[in-house]
Amino acid sequence: MMSGGGSRTALTASLRGASVGLALVGTIVTGATTAPAHDLVPGLTREEPNTTFESLFAELCSPCVRDSFTVSTLPLTPLKPVGFGPPVTAMMSRGGEVRIEVVRAYPLGKLSQQFLAMRATLSIQTGDGQLLPIATGLVDEDEVSMYAVAVENIARSASRQPAEDPIPDTTEMEFHAGSLRVGTMRIRGGGVAYLQAGNIRILRAPTPFETSSALFFSVGDLTALHQAIGQAESRIKKLRGQ
Repeated sequence: MMSGGGSRTALTASLRGASVGLALVGTIVTGATTAPAHDLVPGLTREEPNTTFESLFAELCSPCVRDSFTVSTLPLTPLKPVGFGPPVTAMMSRGGEVRIEVVRAYPLGKLSQQFLAMRATLSIQTGDGQLLPIATGLVDEDEVSMYAVAVENIARSASRQPAEDPIPDTTEMEFHAGSLRVGTMRIRGGGVAYLQAGNIRILRAPTPFETSSALFFSVGDLTALHQAIGQAESRIKKLRGQ
């Protein structure tokens, strides 16, 4: 089993190098009439992956083995904040769940070439009490520790009352990596935290009036989220033999 940041970096570089080489060979063999790889349909382009995990899985892992390890599930209680728009208020009133997992993929028979990521699945509660997944986001293994630190800092800052006079009408904080954004929104009626999953390059952060593929929860629940991400980081280290 490969361990250490240097080994992982070397593996990623070699895999990407192989991918680039194959792309160049394909262009030379097929000639100038070959369209770019992402132009699968005229006028449409393939969405670029947000993570190295997704890139390696799509380009180089076939036949591929995929594993997932659930590390934590965070139940979210319904909220009734004041001052938010109807779509956001409706989403908050339903409650839901965040499931944190570590996902692993590797070419069949080549566990030493494994690559890992943290996955967050966002679900809302339906009228009959069932959980309905609405979005899933990934964070590459090398960014999980940084993500945990960011969540901790946001939680600490959001829990403090504004010291300015006059107090801002709105205050927003956010951090994103991979395809997962975390943040808080404070308005005069109160404050909430959120997780948002999707293509962060084009998906703008939620506002007090737009949900934008986000799941809302109490600012106090950021502490539990930070702990869950820490558990994911520990599981990744264990799988790496660290």
